[in-house]
Amino acid sequence: EFMQMYQAGADRQAKLMGIKLTTFGKNMDNQAQANFVYQAINMGVDGIIIDHGLTETMKKPAADAVAKGIPVVAFDVDVKNPDINQIAQDDHKLGSMALDAMIKDFGGKANVGYVYVAGILPLDKRHVSFEKAKKENPGIKEIARTGTLDSPFSVKNAEQVKATLRANPEINAYFAPFDEFGKGVIMALEENNMTDKVKVYTADISTQDIQLMIKPGNPWAATAATNPAAIGAVSVRAIAKKIAGEKLDHEITIPPMLFTQKMLIDAGVKNMKQLRTKFPKFNHVDRAMAPWIPVDKKGLF
Repeated sequence: EFMQMYQAGADRQAKLMGIKLTTFGKNMDNQAQANFVYQAINMGVDGIIIDHGLTETMKKPAADAVAKGIPVVAFDVDVKNPDINQIAQDDHKLGSMALDAMIKDFGGKANVGYVYVAGILPLDKRHVSFEKAKKENPGIKEIARTGTLDSPFSVKNAEQVKATLRANPEINAYFAPFDEFGKGVIMALEENNMTDKVKVYTADISTQDIQLMIKPGNPWAATAATNPAAIGAVSVRAIAKKIAGEKLDHEITIPPMLFTQKMLIDAGVKNMKQLRTKFPKFNHVDRAMAPWIPVDKKGLF
C-alpha cells in the first residue's frame, strides 16, 4: 500500500507539471530493476527516479545513467554516488519516535522483541535508533530478535514471532519498524492469545494499518510515519529541479509524524483520506520546491 500511495503522489505531481512519467516494473526482482534502468537509458529519458532496491544491484546502473548525462535521484536506496541526490524518510526519527512512545508507555522499562533484517537502508537507520534507545534507557531490554524478507512479509514474520513468544513469555513490547513486520507480530499475538500482554510499535501507516490500530483490543500502540504520496511528489519535483539545473540538496529528508492508537480513535480516523483531513500537517512536505513548480491544490501531496 505504501508503494501504491507513493506512485499516486508521483503521478499527480507529474500531471500537474506536464511531465510524462513512465513507471518500470511492479513486484520485480532486483536484477529486473537494474535492467529497467538500462531500458530507461536506451529510451533517452530526461531523468530517472530510482525507487527502493539494493545498493549492490543499483549502484552500477545508476552510475551508468549519470555517465550518459542523465540526471538521477534515488529514494530509499543508497547508490553511493555523489552525483545522485538521495531522498529518504528521516528513518532515524521514524525509529526514535516509535521508541519514545514505547519508553513513555512503559516508564522506561520493557522486555522487547525486535523484528529486523540487516542490509536494507531504512531498516538499518531505524536499527541505529534502537541501539541508541537501549543505550540511553537501560530498562529497555532486547529479549529476542527475528526477521525475514520472505514473502508474504507479515505471514513469514508471524511464523518466527510465534516461536519467539513461546520461548520468551516475558516479552511485553515489540519493536517492528516496518508496518508489514508489525502486522506479522500482531498475527502471532492473536494466534498465541497474547494481544492483552504485548504492545506493538512500528513505522509506516496505511488504511489497512489504521483499521487494525483502531480495532478494540488491538495491541498496535503507535506508529511513526511519513506520507508516501508526499514523498512521491517530492521525488518528481526533485528530478524536475535537477533537469532544470537548479540547486538541489544532496540529501532530501522527509520528516515523520507519530500516530498513536489513542490519537486515531479520538479523531475518528478510519482510513488514509480521513487521516489527511484530520491531520493536515501530514499532507504536504515542503522539500524540492520552486516558484515555477505547481503543487496539488487540495494540499494532499
